[in-house]
Amino acid sequence: MLRFVLFICLPSAIVSTAIRHSPAVEGQKVEGPLTPHFQAWLSANGYGADQFARTDYGTQGSYGGRQDDSDKVVKTPVVFIHGNTDSALAAGIYSGFTNNIAYFLDKGYSTSELYATSWGDVSMLNSSLRTHDCATTSRLRRFLLAVQAYTGADKLHIIGHSMGVTLGRKIVLGGNINANDGNCSIGVPLRFIDVFVGVSGANYGLCNCAAPFDAFAPTCNHNDGFWPGDSCGDNKVCGERTMKHPCDGVTYSKFLTDINQDFTQLAKRVVSTWSSVDDMIMYGDQTWGKPTSLIPRSTDQKIYPNLTHMQTKESDEAVADQYNFVNRLV
Repeated sequence: MLRFVLFICLPSAIVSTAIRHSPAVEGQKVEGPLTPHFQAWLSANGYGADQFARTDYGTQGSYGGRQDDSDKVVKTPVVFIHGNTDSALAAGIYSGFTNNIAYFLDKGYSTSELYATSWGDVSMLNSSLRTHDCATTSRLRRFLLAVQAYTGADKLHIIGHSMGVTLGRKIVLGGNINANDGNCSIGVPLRFIDVFVGVSGANYGLCNCAAPFDAFAPTCNHNDGFWPGDSCGDNKVCGERTMKHPCDGVTYSKFLTDINQDFTQLAKRVVSTWSSVDDMIMYGDQTWGKPTSLIPRSTDQKIYPNLTHMQTKESDEAVADQYNFVNRLV
């Protein structure tokens, strides 16, 4: 009952991805899970307990891997990290990265060069409970390390969407996490990320996670959640595009503050994309006068004028942009 109460009390921003989304992609022949070759390698190299294949989703819980030892990795591998209540591939009402992977395959990528695993679950009733906890962050970092070791690639690309952006940033940056499930250190910064594409990530929090929702929704908590802060100077309305008073700084989520103030190079190229009419982030993507989806120290950015939160991940335009960004065609 508690989970149901949390769900119905959450602001629309927190649950909209469970209600308004692009239709699941139909007719695509993109199926997982991880290939038997990759799963055997994972078991032999100490990753068996991580359950990266996520076979509880059947063929939709993961993607990637060689077919056999002769299957070569030619292109720089891409790791996709999904957001809250989504999955690696289409599962239920969500489409995961099905459309993205189909596009990359059409452009000449192989299964051995495209990777995704699912984290969390696809229940909208649990969306308010998910945080940047040690268990999730550590597991996703191990997946990234496994892909790099398995492929033997000297560099990887990352495409993250929504909460996958902030999780993805942390697994690359490493360091300490003070989370609701305890404190942990996930290791040193990773230096092999070539292009990081962050799509509609709440890097400065979500305005709809401000008081009073921070008090009862774990995903909005002050420590490892999306709390944006409740004021900035004399400004009291988080989502106003223009601050009426000086706003020199704001106290917000410790997890987000830590990654935003970490000047370690995230990747050689850091791309931020978002929509000015995002139906989940809302407020024109603004948080205390700045775009919350703009990763600090980004090298490139693109703003879509008319896409929903899920469409910034999976629409034809967005997917083509992601392909062009990682291949440096734009």
